[in-house]
Amino acid sequence: MSRPAVALDTALSLALGATAAALGVLAAPVALTAALAWPLLLLATGHYRHVGLGESRLTPPLRILGTGARAAVLALALAPWFVTADAVALAALVAVLSVASTVPSLAGIGRRRPRVVLVGRPRDVREALAELRTADNHEVVAACLTRSSKIPLGDLPTYLGFEATSAVAAHHRADALVVLPGARLTHAQVRRLHWSLAGVGADLYLGTGLLDVEPQRTRVVSTAGVDLLHVTSPVLHGPRRLLKDVVERSLALVVLVMTLPLLALLCVAIRRETPGPALFRQERVGLDGVPFTMFKLRSMGNDAEDERSELVAHNEGDGILFKIRIDPRITPLGRQLRRYSLDELPQLWNVVRGDMSLVGPRPALPSEVARYDIDPRRRLVVKPGVTGLWQVSGRSDLSWEESVRLDLRYVDNWSLRLDVSILARTVQAVLGHRGAY
Repeated sequence: MSRPAVALDTALSLALGATAAALGVLAAPVALTAALAWPLLLLATGHYRHVGLGESRLTPPLRILGTGARAAVLALALAPWFVTADAVALAALVAVLSVASTVPSLAGIGRRRPRVVLVGRPRDVREALAELRTADNHEVVAACLTRSSKIPLGDLPTYLGFEATSAVAAHHRADALVVLPGARLTHAQVRRLHWSLAGVGADLYLGTGLLDVEPQRTRVVSTAGVDLLHVTSPVLHGPRRLLKDVVERSLALVVLVMTLPLLALLCVAIRRETPGPALFRQERVGLDGVPFTMFKLRSMGNDAEDERSELVAHNEGDGILFKIRIDPRITPLGRQLRRYSLDELPQLWNVVRGDMSLVGPRPALPSEVARYDIDPRRRLVVKPGVTGLWQVSGRSDLSWEESVRLDLRYVDNWSLRLDVSILARTVQAVLGHRGAY
């Protein structure tokens, strides 16, 4: 239980209850009773328990608002039993209490990162440790290994075997025990481990071995006494994909028409700065590996493609990508165009034509696709996008592996809701200029 959060909610509720009584909105006994009951109600609904793995920052506030809504309805129902109580005023106080409690919850006050113990093979523990530390929303406090590790895990306390796993969780005050794939625990061992953790207060999580699969695509089923995790297929075709295509092409056409004056001014500025066409045309690879011509505002000199071979030795990208943070081929105006992603406006015409989507994987060059292995080729099962997870997660700052992983996560977990989220985050990414060079 988070004592600071309990103390803060109690102080807030007492202050608001006292204010309601002082203003004469409610009788003092009723206001005081409601104020004292509010933190107890949050405690009963599990608000002060430790944070579960996978919970977003919005989960606690939404839980508070849901509790407040139910409490307000209950207050309206019970108010007639209290002679001095105004039903509407009592419900309003409960609503104010719930909104007030969401503020420290959204700010993260009293909320700590879940403490996690990892269980599994040394290699699996190292990989999971790296992932969790990169996300920085968990605190790994110990590890139980199947065998001794030749590669140390830094200052992380490590234990050999699973016999004392629950004792390790208790010693390190862990909130969760994560059994990684490859630990090779029998069904009986997992069941006994679950029993032993009940007295410790730590939750048990079993790794599935799945990579970047959103929870809404999974469900646990039981057949013939065997519990299985069912993973639904990605949505690559069908009505929702058709709706995405129609909406995006229509929206792209509207935005393109609205920005035509700006595009005309930028084209004139580009032509005046350096000789050559204002539009840059380049072959990219689209859906199912079909090439298409992608349009951009030219941000480099007219001979940039010919000069690329001379800059290969200065490539700062890893893997297949070619990128240079301070590229001498970029013009002063081109640097500003890239900074605000204005050079990508002509790609709206690619969306209207059906070559690209507003949201999708990064459009790849034929030379890059020629070097793809199995995983990156998965990008080609959908149209490339003007923006995507790669755009809102770092753009050019991403490594090749990170870029591929983000694109594959998008392809396999696509939904209309995800597209809307990415479009909203794109505005923030463009204004923040992160990775724009």
